[in-house]
Amino acid sequence: MPPSPPELASLQRSLREILTAPQGVRAAVRETPAALRWIAEAAPIDAPTRLSVYGDGYFLRLLEALASDYPAVRRTLGEDDFRVLAANYLEANPSRSPTLADLGEAFPRFVSSHPLGRKYPFLGDLSQLERDAMTRLFAARLPALDPETIGRIPAEDWPRARLILDPTVLLLKLAWPVERLWRRRELPPADGGKVLRRARAQWLLVFRDETWVRVAEISRPEWAALRRIKEGARLGGAFARASKSLGKTSAAEVQRWLSAWVGGGLIKGIECPKKRTTASRAAPQQPAHGKSNAKKDPMKNVGRR
Repeated sequence: MPPSPPELASLQRSLREILTAPQGVRAAVRETPAALRWIAEAAPIDAPTRLSVYGDGYFLRLLEALASDYPAVRRTLGEDDFRVLAANYLEANPSRSPTLADLGEAFPRFVSSHPLGRKYPFLGDLSQLERDAMTRLFAARLPALDPETIGRIPAEDWPRARLILDPTVLLLKLAWPVERLWRRRELPPADGGKVLRRARAQWLLVFRDETWVRVAEISRPEWAALRRIKEGARLGGAFARASKSLGKTSAAEVQRWLSAWVGGGLIKGIECPKKRTTASRAAPQQPAHGKSNAKKDPMKNVGRR
């Protein structure tokens, strides 16, 4: 009596395992030969060859997804080396998620330990920037801040105020100045500017505005102030450490930072000691006059008109 065919769900699982096996369809078939029993023959092409058409198509789609997520890395390495890197990554990190957005999650860490990553030591930072920039596309944005809100806050309340940053705001400290490579990611490789020779620390601000993801290199003091604000520090404390390195120009710098943050849409709300002022009362969806004493208090003139 011939064996009963497997249930449809069981057969589908077997086919999925064969088609998505990192080692390739033929190797997977050798490990589970019983699955071929239920695949009809269609001469002159045997079943493993026909399955390979679908398996190859699956991996080509994954390679395309990684190339789309990491165009700057691809531009640096060239087509052939990038395919080697991507294939090695997929073999070590098979796709486990139904969404392609998760495919390259471990790519930066993998790149850093790969021979190509050791040949080009900046690739780890470059791939991290590309990954973080892409994830900003999926982060929810808060409603815009009403500019008049700032003028309604008394000057004496500013040092104790907390800024609410947009959830898309991300701060990166990298060992290599990869921001310019990221900006050149869509240019033809023949245009040059694909490789970095010297390491240099770079402090980056990454966020999404109304149109797309933005990446900006900022000063170390501004980066440090933003980090403390993001952690929930009050403005007076957030700017205190930055003011030590800014000296007499600290008040002017603070004003410039705040203007840039508001204009760029980074600030979405302001919490004062006794009240909270935001862009909307609804629950969020997911210069100065007189003499300056900036060195002692960078917040002295903030908010005054």
